[in-house]
Amino acid sequence: MSRKSKNKKAKQTNKLFDSISAERRSSLKRGLGKLFFAAIMIGGIVVGMKLLEQSVVKTRALNKDVSSVNVVLTERPSWMPVSLARKINESLVPDLSQCGGDLSGSVYELAEQNPWIREIVRVEKKKTPNTNVAIIEVAAKFRRPIAKVDGSWGDNYVDCEGVLLPSHEIPQWVVSFEDSQGNVRQACYLEYTEIPVRYGEFAFGIHYFNIQGVIAQKPDFGQIWSSEALQDGLKLIELVRTKPYAEQITVIDVRNSNGRINKNEPYLRMYAQIGRTKPTDIRFGRFPAPGGGDYVVSPERKMSYLDAYFTDHGRVAGLNSYIDLRYDELHVSLN
Repeated sequence: MSRKSKNKKAKQTNKLFDSISAERRSSLKRGLGKLFFAAIMIGGIVVGMKLLEQSVVKTRALNKDVSSVNVVLTERPSWMPVSLARKINESLVPDLSQCGGDLSGSVYELAEQNPWIREIVRVEKKKTPNTNVAIIEVAAKFRRPIAKVDGSWGDNYVDCEGVLLPSHEIPQWVVSFEDSQGNVRQACYLEYTEIPVRYGEFAFGIHYFNIQGVIAQKPDFGQIWSSEALQDGLKLIELVRTKPYAEQITVIDVRNSNGRINKNEPYLRMYAQIGRTKPTDIRFGRFPAPGGGDYVVSPERKMSYLDAYFTDHGRVAGLNSYIDLRYDELHVSLN
């Protein structure tokens, strides 16, 4: 082989070697890069775990001397009895043997499970000179019972969204009185026995609308009662609850909701009653279909009929056997 051919072959071999070496170098660089990134990730995780461990240990160290926890509601609604607020406070006290060092977090979790609490605004541990006692403040928005649901399962109470509330914790009595400045104030109570003797003669039962005709099975406390009929009843309550005649409305009848018994009869009715007089049947009918496309007198117009009737007579109960709101004009019985 000539020297020229040998040199040419050597150059080709060197070129191939350089190409293979470049690929290996590139692969090696990629491998080293991945290794370096993995090392950084592992190091970050280790450091993070160490910081988390230090945080937990530090938190536990801060609470190691705590022997009792007091939970305080920062704002108690005027409708809520003191005894009910006390029950809620007690339900939010965590088990120190189970909650570790995060007292505020444990209280927050308990507050989320409480059927009376609709929304948690703030949970905060307060500084106190006594390290043996921890005080946790809870700011929250609460569910207020507005209606009693009758059924074969007994009396049950719901808020405006249809959330079932513990029946044994429902405020039942209200007292109106003048404070030292002459302002009229109200206080609510769970039981009549809680009312101070001096206010006993001024106590009245709290008015709850009585929803009749709900057949869906009731849920657990704190859960929404899944019932279209109940939701119709609550929509009707929302229309009347602020009216001056609201306390005359005793029953919300949803038995024929959505025409499930007779489509020719009023879907929804209210019954108004004062004392032991004969109830007045207020025929509301149905709400407009959500998608529109049908003709029905609007709820606002129906309520304007009832408002006018009240203005003319001073009440909506006991004068006529029925008041029908379903038409273009108000219809009442002849009696």
